[in-house]
Amino acid sequence: MTVTLLSEKRREKQWKFERSVLRSLSLKKLKANVQEHFKPVVPFHFLSHPFLLDPCMDMAIDAYLLGAEYGKFGYLGESISEVKRRCDDELTEITHCIFNLVQGWLLDSDYVLDSLQIATEAFVDQWWTKGFTEGEKRYRLRLH
Repeated sequence: MTVTLLSEKRREKQWKFERSVLRSLSLKKLKANVQEHFKPVVPFHFLSHPFLLDPCMDMAIDAYLLGAEYGKFGYLGESISEVKRRCDDELTEITHCIFNLVQGWLLDSDYVLDSLQIATEAFVDQWWTKGFTEGEKRYRLRLH
């Protein structure tokens, strides 16, 4: 007799969903998007320290998966702003992680830090929204 825990089944289903959602993601487009958002704020550092790209890409993927996971609420009729409020803490944490990572490579100038904050928030919001749209579409098509 095999005992299967409900938590294991849920996690397995979540992994399957995440893998299927990630198939629609292009790493080349993701890398280009990271550079597009942050090069105007920190051009020198992204050119001389490409290792900053990987953590930013990881955080974009986290925001994308979070949005995809919350896509089910959009499918059930909630507006995108209502759903975004549900996961505001997680989005803030992702934003702070990216901001703190890149801030360490900048000069302490209020203008640059404000620009970085705006770029970081826009970046995380864009990837969460892409994930939300993809997740909502998968729920609508019953691919979850």
